[in-house]
Amino acid sequence: MGFPNGSRWAGWLSRTAADHQNAKPSEAEICSIVLGPAAVQARAAVFERVFRETGEPVTGRWPSQFIWMQTHPKYEPWGVLVERKGAPVAAALLTRQWRGFWKIGKPAGWGDPLHFAAVDEDAARGLAKSILEAAKKFGGPWKIEISDLPSSDPVAAYIRSYWPRSQSWLTPPAPHILLATGEPLTTYISRNTRSAVAKARNRIEREGIELREAWTSDPEQILKFLPHILDVNRRRDHQLRQRSFLDDPASERFFMAFVAEHAGQGLIDLLTIHLNGQLAAFALCLLDNAEYSVLANRAAPNWLRYSPGTIANAEVVRHAYEKPGICGVNWGAGPQRYKLSGKAALQVRQTLCAWSSAAVPLLFDPCYKLGSAIVHTLKHISSAAYPRPS
Repeated sequence: MGFPNGSRWAGWLSRTAADHQNAKPSEAEICSIVLGPAAVQARAAVFERVFRETGEPVTGRWPSQFIWMQTHPKYEPWGVLVERKGAPVAAALLTRQWRGFWKIGKPAGWGDPLHFAAVDEDAARGLAKSILEAAKKFGGPWKIEISDLPSSDPVAAYIRSYWPRSQSWLTPPAPHILLATGEPLTTYISRNTRSAVAKARNRIEREGIELREAWTSDPEQILKFLPHILDVNRRRDHQLRQRSFLDDPASERFFMAFVAEHAGQGLIDLLTIHLNGQLAAFALCLLDNAEYSVLANRAAPNWLRYSPGTIANAEVVRHAYEKPGICGVNWGAGPQRYKLSGKAALQVRQTLCAWSSAAVPLLFDPCYKLGSAIVHTLKHISSAAYPRPS
């Protein structure tokens, strides 16, 4: 594949615990680096153990990331495992691709939340150091770019602390509705939303349109609806912004495989709204750490007159409110108005970037070259928003 200096990587893999003899006791973890699909898959159970112990979102766990690797084969997967006394305490799955420099990212799509998995501060420090040391051993210039991390992610903070050519900036927040015991449903569906839903239902009834709403968690039914969901999603995206993430074949394959896998695990609830027998709106919800994470929700362009999307969004909140074990609704990144209706809180995310040298963004990142003044400003904002750990 033309990767530079592979022997340096082999030397890094061959290191032993003796390399840590001068480390402080709190930093004496043993770090393992795994490179390539077969090696990563062989340690899948260990990665998943740490992901589950640290409450990793479903989009950051092994099944999701493995699907991403399979549908994006041009990106080479690699990972870091940190062990203490024989037990894994930190883990990260990453990807790399040679573009004249190593582009290092996450095996997940934009907007898919995840965090660096570490059970405590010592593990977070060890993971941050290991990621940076591995990147340096690849040979050649490199850039790390990881989006959709929590704003308080400790591993990201330690990477910024240890590596001067790094920064984070805030990305569009994700509105969450946190459902509290004893609060009435009207707390979470505003008066304006209730009025808009009533108006839409009255128009549908007045014009003699047949309305059918249904929830299903049956995998076969979800897969049966999937082609229609993709069609509505794509048409609405094109209407709003002339493009869709589904236009990319790899992204479409990932989305379909992700839904199929997690429907089979019983983690997908699908709401469909049909008008006169046609799919007019849908909401695809992932059960993720005791909350509904809305993977996709769209209304068909040809039925917008009847506001089926408004009906669907209110129904998502009602269904989550009444479903046992669900404590909230995660609408996903972007503070659109409908997401802020009701008692919504904004959860801030960050994108972490690090470069092997100051020349890398100037030579290889066109956005950086065109907006260096903006990036410079963001760096100072980031320094204030994310103080480096002491």
